[in-house]
Amino acid sequence: DLTLLQSADKKMSAGLYKAGPSDTAIDAYPEDEFCYFLSGSVKLTSADGTSVEVKAGEAVAIPKGWKGRWTTQGYTKYYVVYDSAKIQK
Repeated sequence: DLTLLQSADKKMSAGLYKAGPSDTAIDAYPEDEFCYFLSGSVKLTSADGTSVEVKAGEAVAIPKGWKGRWTTQGYTKYYVVYDSAKIQK
């Protein structure tokens, strides 16, 4: 993990993230996130059953509160996250 930028109020950050295999149920995504995948892929299956596979060279935006399943064999992504509720420390 590498944070490249963080706003003064700590509500926005951007960086690189690398993950291995996982299959995770998500009850409520914690923030708004833009992801651009540099390698690997992820399958996002929404609570309503719709799914999308995002591969290297593709991007996706995930809204805060999204519910579903995040399944991957591994990936590296560039991300930008925003959380309006985050309190500055």
